Amino acid sequence: MSKPLSGKVCIVTGATRGIGKGIALQLGEAGATVYITGRTLTSPKDDPVGGSLTETAKEIETRGGKCIPVQCDHSKDSDVEELFSRVAKEQDGRLDVLVNNAYSAVKALSDNFNKPFWEQPITMWDTVNNVGLRNHYICSVHAARLMTAWKSGLIVNISSAAGLKYTFNVPYGIGKEANDRMAADCAVELRKMDVAFVSLWPGLVRTEQVLHLLTTKGDETISTSEEASSKQ
Repeated sequence: MSKPLSGKVCIVTGATRGIGKGIALQLGEAGATVYITGRTLTSPKDDPVGGSLTETAKEIETRGGKCIPVQCDHSKDSDVEELFSRVAKEQDGRLDVLVNNAYSAVKALSDNFNKPFWEQPITMWDTVNNVGLRNHYICSVHAARLMTAWKSGLIVNISSAAGLKYTFNVPYGIGKEANDRMAADCAVELRKMDVAFVSLWPGLVRTEQVLHLLTTKGDETISTSEEASSKQ
């Protein structure tokens, strides 16, 4: 089987399940060395959705790929810095692809469905946009420092069409539009260094979290489940 990404080094954040896991599986199968991150090393017995770094890593290796799982809380800048420092040390400063996919607001979005912004917790902004937006920028800064030194690389923000039309709640839409703007503006500055930055809209995907919400809450909440596609 062809391995077009043989020798490439990738990071996929939030890859214990959902879209992040799917991307990591494909990168690994294509021959890349894939660092995956998430908060869960092994799946808790009481987790109805499941998914863990260990499980994703095992599946990547079963497909013939090389995976390095890294337990990382993307709400902590120190964890993120340690992640990129480790990759730089272990891969001689090389990083070819970063996929910003980590997200932590799926439950909050579901719990506050159909509530106007003034009736939601004041903390909703940070719940939605700390990991799902600010962290993407922090990861991109660290990745760009490695990629520009090699004058090669690709950074991807997992986003959605919510930046164009009201979806879920106010902080969510603002965050998605900001992720798209981040990709566009960073691409302008990175272009001269031969590094690309794009925003990807996967849409609604039947991930583990989406299927769980359908089972427990029914079709009425399917539209709130889009971000479950990229949940850690």
